[in-house]
Amino acid sequence: MEVILASKSPRRLQLLQCAGFTVKVMPSHIDETPLSGETVPDMVMRLCRIKAQACPIEHRPIIAADTLVSLHGEALGQPEDLAHAKSMLQQLSGQQQSVLTAVCVRLGEHIISRTVTTKLQFRALTEAEIDRYLIHNDVLDKAGAYAIQAGAASFITHVDGALDNVMGLPIKTTCQMLEELERLG
Repeated sequence: MEVILASKSPRRLQLLQCAGFTVKVMPSHIDETPLSGETVPDMVMRLCRIKAQACPIEHRPIIAADTLVSLHGEALGQPEDLAHAKSMLQQLSGQQQSVLTAVCVRLGEHIISRTVTTKLQFRALTEAEIDRYLIHNDVLDKAGAYAIQAGAASFITHVDGALDNVMGLPIKTTCQMLEELERLG
């Protein structure tokens, strides 16, 4: 099946390709500024839906997603720079967090959207570990300043939920949504 990915994320692209999809990348560039008083689940869903609706209508399904890390109810998106990334990792050290990915699939005017949550527990990280991680990994395009598929897997002591969700796209849920969309269309 051919799909449009409304994201420039190489991880989302790879997950879709590994699931057997032919993917055309058409990133949606939107303002991701949080709204006053917005919860993390509301924010991730709003951003996902805006991305899906910003993509021109196609005869193929459009997949949009947005991922945020939630720590004590506060959203940790992509860091602005390495100092911000270090601060995020210091905040996450020794803490339980939730990774929320909202996924929207759209075909014409039909849109289906869902949010998937995975809970993670980080072990306590030393400053040297954080510095070493930041030297060897590109983190500026990653929610929470880490990638589970890179060295950050060693930070995690417990996972409750789907790992591909932490990578940015819960592929099983996405496939189910595409099947639902086909039945609607």
